[in-house]
Amino acid sequence: MMEWQLAVIVLAVLAGLYIANTFMYRPLRRLLSLAVCLVTGTVLITLLNWCLVFFNMHVAFNLFTVLVAGILHLPGLVMLVVLSHWFV
Repeated sequence: MMEWQLAVIVLAVLAGLYIANTFMYRPLRRLLSLAVCLVTGTVLITLLNWCLVFFNMHVAFNLFTVLVAGILHLPGLVMLVVLSHWFV
């Protein structure tokens, strides 16, 4: 009797984990993708600011600019430099 109850509990836990994984996979994948974009944008803006020191310019370092640089890569960096030069 105890083995049967244990088997039912284990199957119920596995079914619950499968359902939770099914519902949480997409949001977690998007959060991971966003985290990768944040890291990429941070590295790109840091490198860009090191290069812009020679021209006495800089790009602001905040969440918006990091996301723009991380998601759009080179076109985003060009846009940030143009906007920074235009408005500052």
